[in-house]
Amino acid sequence: MGSAISRRGLLIGVGAVASLAACASLPAKADPAEPLPVLGDQFAALERRYDAFIGTWAADLDGGRSVANRADDPFAMCSTFKAYAAGRVLQKDQTGALHLTDAVTIEAVDLVANSPITEPRVGQNMTIGELCEAALQRSDNTAGNWLLRIIGGPSAVTTFARTLGDDRTRLDRWETDLNSAVPGDPRDTSSPRALGAGYQRLLTGDVLDAPRRAQLERWMRGNQTSSLRAGLPAGWTSADKTGGGAYGSTNDVGVVYGPDGRRLLLSIMTRSRTDDPEAHDLRSLVAEVTTLVLPYLSAG
Repeated sequence: MGSAISRRGLLIGVGAVASLAACASLPAKADPAEPLPVLGDQFAALERRYDAFIGTWAADLDGGRSVANRADDPFAMCSTFKAYAAGRVLQKDQTGALHLTDAVTIEAVDLVANSPITEPRVGQNMTIGELCEAALQRSDNTAGNWLLRIIGGPSAVTTFARTLGDDRTRLDRWETDLNSAVPGDPRDTSSPRALGAGYQRLLTGDVLDAPRRAQLERWMRGNQTSSLRAGLPAGWTSADKTGGGAYGSTNDVGVVYGPDGRRLLLSIMTRSRTDDPEAHDLRSLVAEVTTLVLPYLSAG
């Protein structure tokens, strides 16, 4: 059992439109003489129908095909930061700076909204590993804040992003302030391409050693808040992390795995085009984007 750490010591059912259904019927290997579907018009149609902006960076990790739509535009990160925070925790565990079995005490003063795992544990100890699991699988916000304390605060996520080659991601605030997602506010933002590439390096690269990379993947395969899974065909699964905030901000980023071993990176970041901070979430849109891009990526 690890040592205790004090708080102060750490300062779809989606109905696809006909065009999407047509794309889903593409063969696994496209005839090179047959033109590939043009996705730009379909992204535009989805943006009109949902009155939303769709940022997407998707790639076949074992081939050369990729899809981009507003891939370099800024979007609010929301809870997608939690995969970076957990990755940094695992890196520190790898160097012996901490251990996943180290424990923290959950106090009532720690609690913020959407904390389904930590709230019942007030007055009790939770291990750092349990906090990672809660943050990644249930998007528990109090657990997310604890991970930030453990690694050195929001700026530590920005620093870690740079080590991944991600020059766009920046985290400035804590849960739940970071979800304000005010259009034009540069704080707590990233881009689909930058964040997706960072996730790719965490889940498939050498940032973590094999056991800790496998641990991160297991946690993320257990994600219970996934939006993109509603758009995956039968037999596919994912290791992904969601995020949601004001102005309809709805994200999902991760690696999806086909039954044949195919690995595809999906980084989808969306928000409403309206000026309403209470705009409805866009989870069904994320699923439809998944349905749209998968056949194109799989055709190569």
